[in-house]
Amino acid sequence: MDTLRDTLSDKPAIETIDGRPARKVSPQRTHALVQSNALIILRRCAGSRGQVATEWDFRLGVADGTNTLLVPDLAYVAIERLRALSRADREQPPFAPDIAVEVRSRSYREQFFREKARKYLATGAALVLDVDPAKRLVTAYTIAGKTQYANGARFRHDAVTWLDFEVDELFADIDLPNG
Repeated sequence: MDTLRDTLSDKPAIETIDGRPARKVSPQRTHALVQSNALIILRRCAGSRGQVATEWDFRLGVADGTNTLLVPDLAYVAIERLRALSRADREQPPFAPDIAVEVRSRSYREQFFREKARKYLATGAALVLDVDPAKRLVTAYTIAGKTQYANGARFRHDAVTWLDFEVDELFADIDLPNG
């Protein structure tokens, strides 16, 4: 029985920044819904430009010489960047995704997020999105700084001109109908 339980049970994902481990939290309903909406939006906007996936490992340490592996809630990588990699490296790219999306959960840690955003941007990301379901707010980080988009606004950013959507779309399903 232990063998079956071990076979069916995944170990929790561990991220590392400069060798310091941090366990990924198990997402709950709101996080999962917002992450799903973000996946739909990114796939729609990206079209055939690249690939979008959830919980994809990125070996950023290869790019900056540290022991860093991050697992964004959602990632987009341009097809040209993926084609340049071996099949094995496509599974765990040795750089940051072009776009990393992190959806806040109840156990959100500001300092850890800031470190992650800095690492993503330093190792190749054009855009890092911090999505806050509680405030219904999206903060876009680039090398040039940050921009906030509130519920009711349209997301457009010069760093990724094809990414264009209503911020409300991210939070569309978190409220139940009639209550």
